[in-house]
Amino acid sequence: MRLSNIKNYKYKNIVVNIVILLNVIVFYLLIYQFDVKMECIFKKITGFSCPACGLSRAFYELFNFNFLNAFKYNILTIPLFIFIVISVVWLLIDIYRNKSNYNTFIINFLNKHYIYIFIILFITMIINNVNKI
Repeated sequence: MRLSNIKNYKYKNIVVNIVILLNVIVFYLLIYQFDVKMECIFKKITGFSCPACGLSRAFYELFNFNFLNAFKYNILTIPLFIFIVISVVWLLIDIYRNKSNYNTFIINFLNKHYIYIFIILFITMIINNVNKI
């Protein structure tokens, strides 16, 4: 492997991690600072709430420390928030150390546990739709 390839690989880790962090920041700004209202395409087409329905409102409530309201909008809000905080810290550490431990962990985790994630999302979709009836 040539030296130039090694440098490009190191920069690739930093760029990927920074892009992930920027997505988190943009989501925060859109939801909390600019109060952007987003419609669910899945709900608009099918009439049913998707597993993510209510997450924007739930995160808005979470940022205002209304944990019960956040939980009512979407049951996955608090676990997802904890995951995001851990991910941001891990990504910052990876950027500082010029590593890609987070990316490797997430890819391996999703490859091993994707079926459980789909089951959780399906159950969440059922809960979101039962609460609205």
